Amino acid sequence: MIRINQEFGSIYDYYRKRIKNPLKGRQAMIAVGCKLIRVFFAIMTKGVVFNGTKMIEDIHRPTQLPQAA
Repeated sequence: MIRINQEFGSIYDYYRKRIKNPLKGRQAMIAVGCKLIRVFFAIMTKGVVFNGTKMIEDIHRPTQLPQAA
């Protein structure tokens, strides 16, 4: 699914390449799988339509690292 779906592929890349606490390959796959389960749960319970761009926007990605005091 990471190869086929562009949104989940970008989430996988984010987890692998983030500056703080990057994940290894299998760890990133598990994190994406958990995200998929949460998306399925939201679709089933709330009856919403899947929106890939909203899913990507919901991830909080820090643009800068906090400066040391």
